[in-house]
Amino acid sequence: MMKCPYCHERLTDKVVKCPHCEQFLLDPILNLDHPSIDKKNCTFCDKKVLKEAKICRYCHRWLDEVDRIARDIDPDDLV
Repeated sequence: MMKCPYCHERLTDKVVKCPHCEQFLLDPILNLDHPSIDKKNCTFCDKKVLKEAKICRYCHRWLDEVDRIARDIDPDDLV
């Protein structure tokens, strides 16, 4: 099975742009034997997306950038 490297949705054929997240496929397409079933909520629109997704397929926001920024925040700075 071929999956988009950004939204991890299934691709039916070779394309230049993912029909789900509308991202141009600059990274290699993933060849996976089994689809992922683990989901998480998008930080922005709160819809369910695959846990590995880098872009929300609904609101088209980059999810991994938010996760990276959140990990870098020092909790002591919030007080």
